[in-house]
Amino acid sequence: MNYLNIHFKEKSNQVIYAIGLLFIAITGISLFFGVYEMLLLPVALVAVYICIYRPVFYTLILCFLIPFSLFVDDVGGGFGLSLPTEPMIWLLFLVYVIQLFINGEIKVSLFNNPLMLFIVINWLWMFVTVFASSMPMVSLKYFLARTWFMVVFYFFLLHLFKNPSVMRKFLSYLLYGTVIVVFYTLVKHAREDFSRGWGYDIMKPFFQEHTMYSAYISFLVPVALMFALRGQLFNFNWIYRSVFLSIFIVLVVGIIFSYTRASWISLLAALFFYVLLQFKVSFKHMMYALLLVLSIAWIKQDQLLYSLEKNKQGSADDIESHAQSVSNITTDPSNLERVNRWQCAVLMFKERPVFGFGPGTYTFQYAPFQRPENLTLISTNSGDLGNTHSEYFNALSEMGLIGFLSWVAVFLSSIYLAMGLIYHPSVLLWVKSLTTAVMLGLFTYYVHSFLNNFTDFDKIAAPFWGYLAIITALKMYHHQHNKSSQTNT
Repeated sequence: MNYLNIHFKEKSNQVIYAIGLLFIAITGISLFFGVYEMLLLPVALVAVYICIYRPVFYTLILCFLIPFSLFVDDVGGGFGLSLPTEPMIWLLFLVYVIQLFINGEIKVSLFNNPLMLFIVINWLWMFVTVFASSMPMVSLKYFLARTWFMVVFYFFLLHLFKNPSVMRKFLSYLLYGTVIVVFYTLVKHAREDFSRGWGYDIMKPFFQEHTMYSAYISFLVPVALMFALRGQLFNFNWIYRSVFLSIFIVLVVGIIFSYTRASWISLLAALFFYVLLQFKVSFKHMMYALLLVLSIAWIKQDQLLYSLEKNKQGSADDIESHAQSVSNITTDPSNLERVNRWQCAVLMFKERPVFGFGPGTYTFQYAPFQRPENLTLISTNSGDLGNTHSEYFNALSEMGLIGFLSWVAVFLSSIYLAMGLIYHPSVLLWVKSLTTAVMLGLFTYYVHSFLNNFTDFDKIAAPFWGYLAIITALKMYHHQHNKSSQTNT
């Protein structure tokens, strides 16, 4: 596929020769004069060529490298960067945007899809809040990061996912890269007897801390299991299915020994959601049940808090005790600090209910909203120990009520769209299986994101937006295709 439809398509061989000669010339000059930084230029030229002429291959390389990316806190101007993946994402973003303007491929009819509609609404509102931000430059950087993640991993992948085999490859390459990182981490952890203390940092340098590590792995657990059990639907032979079963086991062990309670809860919640799907509980009834639970929790909040305060179990090395500590809001510093951050977010929302404080600003603005009675042993005014610890409270404090509601609408519309595919009687089995696995992966993050927020990092953005793109593509392009054209390359 010639991605840009460049007029000199028929001269691609000449382009290859020209790039090859330029590559050799730059390499020779850099080695002769000892200017080794120039060696990056030939690499960049090759990347540009692959991105333009082999976009699927380029994307799969990017997916494989996602779990290996290394985050640099400050590359200048206080701007963080994941290497090598974010520069690769920028290049793909630029190429895709140029292609859209050249070919005029933007179709308003696409926004009839509720998921895509809410994604665009949330993005547009984020753009509006940049101008009302308490820190405009910080918000602009955050908005740009959200933009290139969303465009590359949702809109661009949606374009590629017209070919169903690309969806299979996208997920496979994420799994291949991830299992290497998880296995490497487990080997290091085994040398320390899988102790909880080491479990919080053992995944460095690829992941900065255990909660993001486990949240990322949780995305892939349902997909690995689905490929293992139903891989024949995607043209995987028994060898591949055995490999995916092994990957599934490694990922589950990785989550267990990450000692991340949020991920354990999210996987159990995804299992419960799967049971509801098997009983064909409707989306409407699920929403009624959710509203009922939230209403009861609000009415009975005093009794609930009293019950939670009885739990004194702190974090522990053994898994059972560590799991019991999840509801300890009396002595567990991690839980107490989350409550502190959430209360700050609510107070920030009350002060700026319409526009919020601006995208990406919570870390810099929450300190004055901390109340003395809520401070913990790990509280800080410098914002160097995490963010809001919740996607929901983060959106509420940074983008106001509209930002919060539109972000929740993205989550709910993806569930609605997926359930429509899963329950439809004429949907092909491979579509139903893939939709279920991807939706369960997303569901783990929807639950996990009550306790953490990571969508502004490439490792979480890739599966998050990519999974949303898969659900959208299955709905738009594939659920009524002939079985003979399902997943053939």
